[in-house]
Amino acid sequence: MRIARTLLLSLLILASAIAQAPQFEVATVKPAQEGARGSFCKGGPGTQDPGLLSCRNYSLSFLVMMAYNLNEYQFKGLGWMDGRRFDLDARIPAGTSVADFRLMQQRLLAERFGLRVHHESQQMNGFELGVGKNGSKLVDSNAPVDATKTQLWIPPLSGPSRPTRAYLTRKGDSSSELAAFLAARLGQPVWDATGLKGRYDYAFGFVMGPGGRALDAQQSDATATDFGVSLFDAVRQQLGLTLKKMRGSVEVLIVDQAEKTPTEN
Repeated sequence: MRIARTLLLSLLILASAIAQAPQFEVATVKPAQEGARGSFCKGGPGTQDPGLLSCRNYSLSFLVMMAYNLNEYQFKGLGWMDGRRFDLDARIPAGTSVADFRLMQQRLLAERFGLRVHHESQQMNGFELGVGKNGSKLVDSNAPVDATKTQLWIPPLSGPSRPTRAYLTRKGDSSSELAAFLAARLGQPVWDATGLKGRYDYAFGFVMGPGGRALDAQQSDATATDFGVSLFDAVRQQLGLTLKKMRGSVEVLIVDQAEKTPTEN
């Protein structure tokens, strides 16, 4: 009886949170056309089209990770969620923040797919981002420190089957935002242990492997002559920072329930 009451209370709290969350002006979600090829997702706050989100031929796993701003290692879905593809279009109210934009996506998925999730801490292998012995090469930015700045989500990677060069230029980033970028490219958590408190400008180039993943040190040895340095070497040589292996706790989103077919628009 106590378990039933606890479950009922949890469902009531969840329903209340969904009802109070901001929402899109109008949204449609439908299965993608059978045999559709290629995928794209564009629009939203911080883009050239802040008033419209449009996604084509993406899995429910992708849509959930986008809504919750997750890397792949932070997400555990149901087995079928990678296989079924959907199209999504949503009109976004003017002036919507990135944070509210994510809440709108979460509400939409809960309403249309009956999505139910919970968070759980798990131990994982990853990297600690630190400052090298000769100090950081990041340049203090003239951009004001903004405690509310939110890193836009970096989608799952795809790309050519051979190593390619990448070059990144950023302005006004915090060290934690740099760590988030590195985590997305490495496919593993990166914990910021630099102690750097400001905003910084930086640029660095490195080699990406097949699928856009960063090459590890051993893979880089085989390609450095032809393509350049690994992400690890670029962080050390060009940014004055270090990436050291470590194990730590990561908050993971676990899907408890989701319907295979969305409700009618």
